[in-house]
Amino acid sequence: MSKAQVLEDIFEVLEKDPDGKKFDKVSRIKARSDLYEMDLTLDINIDVFPVEVGDKLVISLANTLNLDGTPSSATFDASFLSGRRTLMDNFDYVMHGKVFKFKDNSSSGQLKADVYVSYGGLLMQLTGDPKRLEDLDVDQNIYLLCRKVA
Repeated sequence: MSKAQVLEDIFEVLEKDPDGKKFDKVSRIKARSDLYEMDLTLDINIDVFPVEVGDKLVISLANTLNLDGTPSSATFDASFLSGRRTLMDNFDYVMHGKVFKFKDNSSSGQLKADVYVSYGGLLMQLTGDPKRLEDLDVDQNIYLLCRKVA
């Protein structure tokens, strides 16, 4: 995990469109992580990145795409198109969004927190140990990077 990455784990897709299909090119997946035992609900553009139940995905959350951890520009920066290496080079699907809600979800005596992120209307809910999610704050810009495990 590089300095830019807040979290990285392998998630197994357990369900696809559990509440039925709402949009032609978007599916909602539910997944569970191996290492940190987190639960993930994520909307994915399946036209760009097809996902099926049983797939294992490496999912990373990062503050910046710069490998050295320096902050990303607040505006569009096309320099990555010129061949400059970024975190995107290691992943197949990338989204940029904003954390809009952080809530305590302690149930049955276990400490849990929910983090909600909107990626231009595609939503993510990540539930897990608050210590693993403490680097995420409301109104923080965050990248989601994803690839399938071979």
